Amino acid sequence: MNETSATPTTRPGHAPRAEICPRCEDGLLITVETTHEVTVEGSLVRIPRVRADECRTCGYRSLSGREARLIEVLFTSSYDRITDLVADLRSAGYRSMFLREDRTETGLGFGSSESVESLAGDLRELYLDNETSHVLDGLQAAAGLVSLDVAGQVHRLALPKLGEGENGTVFNYDGRPELVFKVAKPRPYCRDHLLGENEMTEFFAGQGVPVPRIRQSDRFGRFVVKDRLAGKSLAVIYDHLGAPDSPRHELVRDAVRQFIDRLLDLFVRHPGSKVSVSPNNIFVVESAGACECLLVDTGLAPFHDYSSFTFDEYWDETVPQKIRRYREVGYIESDHDDAPASQAKGDPPQPR
Repeated sequence: MNETSATPTTRPGHAPRAEICPRCEDGLLITVETTHEVTVEGSLVRIPRVRADECRTCGYRSLSGREARLIEVLFTSSYDRITDLVADLRSAGYRSMFLREDRTETGLGFGSSESVESLAGDLRELYLDNETSHVLDGLQAAAGLVSLDVAGQVHRLALPKLGEGENGTVFNYDGRPELVFKVAKPRPYCRDHLLGENEMTEFFAGQGVPVPRIRQSDRFGRFVVKDRLAGKSLAVIYDHLGAPDSPRHELVRDAVRQFIDRLLDLFVRHPGSKVSVSPNNIFVVESAGACECLLVDTGLAPFHDYSSFTFDEYWDETVPQKIRRYREVGYIESDHDDAPASQAKGDPPQPR
């Protein structure tokens, strides 16, 4: 490894913007430069000064999906294994690989699963990182509608984003308020997280935990289409609950305590089911003096340690600290008003 710099993560053409580590959900990612090795047609290619995202808190490191120079080096005529993929992208009207010429109808698109499958492992991960980065760049407008092509199916998404977390960014559908479209962050860890979310949703629903049903998913973890939950995230409402002894504060606090206790018990009985209990992963539905909690993201969080968890510390210290961090990086941008009540609680598993 040959690190020559350390700076906040950023996209070309955008102001520097920090992101929270998807693994520990605590440290901020910085950008370092390193030498990366990739195997193409049996030959080892060393590429110097490649950008990587790194968390100094837990040691997580991943190539940055924003490293367009790397993928462009590999996408040349000298590498026969990917020539057909390049030709397919160009014939489909793509420019800069993933932004299409016609921005009015299909301004953005994910490559077909068959094209991605044709790539060897090293190239596939690089391709997926860079593809997702380009898609997210194309969804950065302050307002408007964007068409996203997925294997010939057009998804019309409303901007700006509905919300953002450590592993993905969520968008509303135009004309379909009951659904959301979630795009993985451009990292293998984040795509694996979305794959886990798809796999674990039925488990949690079967355990009686209210979760959003997955309606469509990508086998490489690039995106999921899921039901939009009712209520608002704990991260959004926490500062508006009033004094600790107010009826609303006590009602929500008790509901969240019971919900987390239930999840922690589930994690003990099923160790492979551990997920994040961060305040942006718990939605709260308040109605007629009652309160219910919902689990937003069922993607696994295997590096989280709940052995010394205490609710009082979580409520009084961890939650406000995380909310400050979310605001610092721009994750809190919506209060999710008027969301329809859609969750898989008590329903039979749905086909994926």
